[in-house]
Amino acid sequence: MKQLPDFDLSIIIPLCGRLDEFKWVFSSKAKYYERNGIEVVVIVNEPSEKEEILDYIRTYPFINWKIGINTQDHPQHNPATDFNVGIRQATKQYVLIMDPELEFCADVIYELREKLDSYPEHYAVGQVMFMDKPIPYGSIMSKKEYFEEVGGYNEHYIEWRESDDNLRRRLELAGIHQLFSPEAISIQKEDLSQETVIQNELLSEVLLPVEINVNKSDWGTNYTVEYDWKEHPYAKQQCRDYLSTLKQFDLLSDDIFEKSYPLIALIPTYNESERITDCLRSVEKYCDGIILLDDDSTDDTYRIAQSDKLLIKAKKVRTEFNDKQNRNILLDIASFFKAEWFIFIDADERFDDRFVDLREVIKNPDVDTVGVWIANLWDSLETYRVMNDPYAKNGLWFRWRMFKNKGRMQIINKKKLHFPSIPYGGKDGKFIKAKTLLLHLGYLTLKRRHYKYNFYLIEDKDKILNYDDILYDNYEIKYIHNISFFMLE
Repeated sequence: MKQLPDFDLSIIIPLCGRLDEFKWVFSSKAKYYERNGIEVVVIVNEPSEKEEILDYIRTYPFINWKIGINTQDHPQHNPATDFNVGIRQATKQYVLIMDPELEFCADVIYELREKLDSYPEHYAVGQVMFMDKPIPYGSIMSKKEYFEEVGGYNEHYIEWRESDDNLRRRLELAGIHQLFSPEAISIQKEDLSQETVIQNELLSEVLLPVEINVNKSDWGTNYTVEYDWKEHPYAKQQCRDYLSTLKQFDLLSDDIFEKSYPLIALIPTYNESERITDCLRSVEKYCDGIILLDDDSTDDTYRIAQSDKLLIKAKKVRTEFNDKQNRNILLDIASFFKAEWFIFIDADERFDDRFVDLREVIKNPDVDTVGVWIANLWDSLETYRVMNDPYAKNGLWFRWRMFKNKGRMQIINKKKLHFPSIPYGGKDGKFIKAKTLLLHLGYLTLKRRHYKYNFYLIEDKDKILNYDDILYDNYEIKYIHNISFFMLE
């Protein structure tokens, strides 16, 4: 299945009394909705379906659900109003309109979304199979701002095809052009045998609109939100169910799921009994919560790990070294919390108390990815080695570590080692280099350096890097106290 680091996509699905059809096809395509940056906005037109849909979504804890209940009667079955409600409720940059009974013949979501990155001021459409023939209807994807620019669907048409045709024409009138994707094929599990006959005068209005925006400013507002993934109303039980699949876990209290956290630290550990206490003492000063995953340490790391801010600590069964799996489990657990930001911290790292500006960084609404500086302590706690690799500046490493909560996310990368340690990268200028410094103890002693060298030689089967420089004797050493604020620019 094809992936993007961040789909940044809201999928709008109106039930329109077709909850059974929705459930019938959804299980076969649920994996497509669990990918990074996708939220699923379901609009329920029949109040009697409310409890059933809320019970159903509990079985998919890693889908970012949003459930809206329409509060106005709809004598017609045209879903235009419901789609408009969903568009208004969407929180992502892109919106995909999706009928509840569609089955995928291809990865419709990826095919449409991937193309739009390269074609601004376009909307993308796929095809629906009907009577063994594809027709260019069904899925339509666009930036949310484009749907809002034209005021969504025209709500006064009785038939759905009229509203769909009219929307496309108004998008074109607004300068948003169609991008046809023949690969995005789905099957409509519904009887479409009744051909709609449109009167000539109405056909002219549908296909040749004069106004771009035909709805009033309050279009798409008649709803109540019964479930929002950002609020996690089922998190307590869902998280416990997930943790029960691991070897061991401990929760600070059940109240942790009710609170909101500006910044939560995610810490993977393995045989870090000598360092974990100092790490936690450092992290708890700057983060509002901590989630720790132990990779089945053979020492006392798990028992020793204690902090008033340690929301959850868990231990998994170790079958092999798999840092990416460990970080993705941490991301799974983190997805149950009401947090604004997350930051990955390794157990052999500490904050340099002189340079921590994370609280200021997270106040910036235009930033979603944050990088920090790392000093590799060498031979003593007072000195660091000057690093000269492409990702270094002034002898300090730079690493992306902190990211805004966009729902359940996973690190998607083929590499087993040296992969980006955050699930998505900043784009469109939404990233910043923080003036925050981490002190890394992983290379502190010659013994640790030999251990790291031998470890990488064994684990880096693809020979991504050359590790001889870890044991070089000819390197430059500087004092930590000489690091200045200006070196972190």
